[in-house]
Parts: sequence; C-alpha cells; structure tokens
Amino acid sequence: GARKRGGSRRPPAAPAPAGAGVGPGLVTIAAPDRCGRYFGYVLEDISVGPSPLWLRVRLHRLGLRAISNVVDVTNYVLMELGHPLHAFDRDKLAEGRVVVRMAVDEEPMTTLDGKTIRLSTHDLVIADAKDPQALAGVMGGAHSAVGGGTKSLLLEAAWFGPQGIRATARRHGYATDSSYRFERGVDHGVG
Repeated sequence: GARKRGGSRRPPAAPAPAGAGVGPGLVTIAAPDRCGRYFGYVLEDISVGPSPLWLRVRLHRLGLRAISNVVDVTNYVLMELGHPLHAFDRDKLAEGRVVVRMAVDEEPMTTLDGKTIRLSTHDLVIADAKDPQALAGVMGGAHSAVGGGTKSLLLEAAWFGPQGIRATARRHGYATDSSYRFERGVDHGVG
C-alpha cells in the first residue's frame, strides 16, 4: 500500500555529551499562552567551524547555504524533521539565560540579517535578562548570534502558537523557513 513519505521520524535517543545539560533558571516562560513548550539545552566547550562536506552538500541540495557547523545542524534538523531549532551564543546572553516574553512597545532589536526593528506588545520575543535576543519563531538576533569565537551554546527547541508567529512575521516583513513551519504548526513532541 501507499505510505506517506517522511512520516513520523524520530531521532534515536542519544546520551548527553560531556559538558551538556539543562540548569535551573535557564529558561523562564513569561508568556505561556503564546509559548506552550520551550527547551533550552546548554552545550559547553564547543568549536565553531565549517561543516563536514556531506552536510554542506546536503544543505546545498536543499537550497540552503552552509554557514557553520552549529547553524548548519539547526538547518539540517529543520529540513529533516520539520522542526526549527535556534542556537544562541550563551556567553552573549545577560546572565546566560532566556526569558520567553512579550515585547515592550517600540523596544528595538537588530535581527540576524542586520535589520533594526521596533517591536510591538504583540510580538513574542526570546530575551536574555535585559534585552530581546530573537523574534520568537521568526528570526534570531544579531547580538547573540553564533560566531567563530562561540564556546558556549544555548540550543532552543520550542513550540510557539501559530497565529502569533504569523502576525509577527507579517508585521516585520519576514517569511523565514522557521516562521513557515511555526505558522502551520509543528509537532509538540519534538519541541
């Protein structure tokens, strides 16, 4: 009989690598009506560099450009499992933690593409202890972007309400792979 391609694939269970973990106070969800689930996972002593050739080729075939091993893995997971992930440079986060909250009206944020936007009280953001670091489910922020000197990551896997992501993406003129997935709903079991 016919079988739906892709189906419900789950990655195999793997032990946590040394230097990885989840700490108390790492994530605060201050807007539970817009963020039903948020996992923050810390990876320490990482090395950012080029991805292996097989991954660069795979991403190229998917229409994506390779950036770095960390960013490429998040993009690969997005394309293979349909669930967006985001990696923050944890050393650039105030207090090394995140708060999922609604933005303050006219609060400024510079996104990964270098665009400075003014937020609305209708925008869900991932903030550190001080400022917004990502437009939740849409686009990361430039301040906490992973770069060559990154040594500590906070890896995000989350579920955000589709209607809010759709409205935020449109308000700020974004149509990203991440917002596309969240707008249509992602598997609660993955994020």
